Amino acid sequence: MEYLYVVCSGLLVFFSISLITKKNKAFSELVFTSWIIVLMVTVVSFFLHAKGLSGRFPVFITLICDSHLLHGAFMYIYVLAFTNPAFRLKPAHLLHLLPMLFQILAKLYLNYGVGEMECYQEGGCVEEDNIYVWLTYSYKYLVLGIYILVVWKRVLENKKNAVSPRDQMRHQWIRQIILGVSFLYAGVLLLNIGRILLPDVFWERMLLGNTLTTLFIFIFLYLGNSYAYIFVSPSKSRFKNLSESFNPNNCQLRLQEDQMTKVFIQLEELMNREKPFTKGALTTKDLAELCGIPSATISQSINTLTGKSVTDYINQYRVNLFKEKISDPKNQHFKIMVLAEECGFQSKSTLVRIFRQFTGVTPSQFLKDL
Repeated sequence: MEYLYVVCSGLLVFFSISLITKKNKAFSELVFTSWIIVLMVTVVSFFLHAKGLSGRFPVFITLICDSHLLHGAFMYIYVLAFTNPAFRLKPAHLLHLLPMLFQILAKLYLNYGVGEMECYQEGGCVEEDNIYVWLTYSYKYLVLGIYILVVWKRVLENKKNAVSPRDQMRHQWIRQIILGVSFLYAGVLLLNIGRILLPDVFWERMLLGNTLTTLFIFIFLYLGNSYAYIFVSPSKSRFKNLSESFNPNNCQLRLQEDQMTKVFIQLEELMNREKPFTKGALTTKDLAELCGIPSATISQSINTLTGKSVTDYINQYRVNLFKEKISDPKNQHFKIMVLAEECGFQSKSTLVRIFRQFTGVTPSQFLKDL
């Protein structure tokens, strides 16, 4: 079994080096690299346990066990950064360290304060009949479960904005990752429940859990390879092939510049005259039907002439209209969300995220600066 851990560690090292050496990394990729490194350290602890060396490195093994709570924080921050390019870490995000610190302090107290646990002597909390051991496990599963639920909510929100083929492919990547984490969480949780109900079948809970986690990491790396285009740094000309102007099902010849300009002018007239973006969700297909022009032509014209995705193009109109409304003294008695809904924003979280993406500030801060 230790050979499995060695191979897994080697693959994680290779994957992390490829990310570390990449130039012009997005912030989400820095978070992802850090997450990979934490996974690598976790696999090393599996190897030490398999070799029977847990007792020689009890503090290391126990701290790694506690660091499992970090995976929830890394997952959450990675999804935030991946789905919102304008996202940046703030001091408030350090609060995500609190669940792990609380567990460490609680175990230190139970080990050295009252002598109810022996995690730092044996290397990992393995006393099956110790109520405090089961409480620490339950606490860990509770925290990670909450993170998974919150992240799924974010992923489902992102799906609504994944209109273009490129956005949809990016959504598929993040969805696959969270789906894998959810299955791993459910599998390990079932192993621990099985250890209680069927101790003769699940006699080696830790070995089974470590093996399941390692197999998940292999799948994790396989997915990373399958979605390698997400992690590349293409040149500016090549980047166009990753935009919504690229139709993977039906590659079409690039339109002539004068044709794209004509289409774009027609689209601009529609957006300014009828303001379809104020009526809620608006997709490329909707624009195509309103203009009587194929979706691929709409996408290619917007991408080539503005350098934006269809989603960003539509959201720019919403933000500009919202700025006009919120700046008008006649609208001072209206609540922000009332004005936002008139501009096509369907929720407060969507408003704040998109407004910050285009202006760098929140609507409240923008209003304050006025």
